[in-house]
Amino acid sequence: MFSQIGYLISETFRSLKQHQTVILPSLVTIFLCSLLLSASFVTFLGVFRVISVEKSLYKVEAFLKESVSEKSVSSIKLDLYKIKWVDSVEYISATAALEDFKKHFSGEMLSLVSDNPLPASFRLTLQDRYKTPFYLNSLSNELSSNPLFDAVQAPVAWVERLSSWKFSLLFWPFAISFLLLMTLSLIIGNSVRLSLFSRKILVENMKYAGGSSFFIVFPFVLEGLIQGLVGSLLSVFFFIFVFNSLQDLLPVAAIYLSGYGWMLFLVVLLVTFLSVYFSWRSVSRFLLSDRAGST
Repeated sequence: MFSQIGYLISETFRSLKQHQTVILPSLVTIFLCSLLLSASFVTFLGVFRVISVEKSLYKVEAFLKESVSEKSVSSIKLDLYKIKWVDSVEYISATAALEDFKKHFSGEMLSLVSDNPLPASFRLTLQDRYKTPFYLNSLSNELSSNPLFDAVQAPVAWVERLSSWKFSLLFWPFAISFLLLMTLSLIIGNSVRLSLFSRKILVENMKYAGGSSFFIVFPFVLEGLIQGLVGSLLSVFFFIFVFNSLQDLLPVAAIYLSGYGWMLFLVVLLVTFLSVYFSWRSVSRFLLSDRAGST
């Protein structure tokens, strides 16, 4: 058994060398499609993370005109909770706002100011079912009309932009990935068929000599595995090289695309699986059709 497998493996590599005019174009195409597939998968990961961040943007910051007592804070909170879109209300004192400012910005920016210039505020978040640009804008307008507040901030423009782009951002990476997988399936299948036709007499002789289906199919499946694995790995290494080269130029994109390695692993797994499956399928169909023709 092991001697047969050793022979089949050596036969596979001999066949790869002998039919390199068929194998090399297929390998190059698999490399290019896998490269595009890697870019599409990683883009899909980034888009998914951006959309998940969108939910955290549904917040409104309402700044008080003047400081209020703790009792008034509780009363204002109760009034704000009466707005049906509101999920949570958080009071941020002027002292807490100053501490938060110092964490994100240099303290030198406030060196010319003796007192705390930052006002107290209320931070409101929307309920999940109301997290749409319409309700965010409605809440912002309602708070702006409240005489207690001096200013109201809400990322309405960003939310509207992300909401309008959401379908396109999800649809196109998915559609491109699907088309690339279909293209890979056709390429691998055609490559195996060409290899089969060039060795049709050899396959028929092996079958008439009593060779089992495993004995005939194994070299072709191994060829498909090698093509898929080599082509996808080369594309993944090239993608990593290009991404690392451009990472300094696109620091924001690098943040959303961090940890993309498992997506590249999925590309290698998918391409290799497709190569093995369609190699097996093409040879099996060839044997079945040949058997049906001989009967």
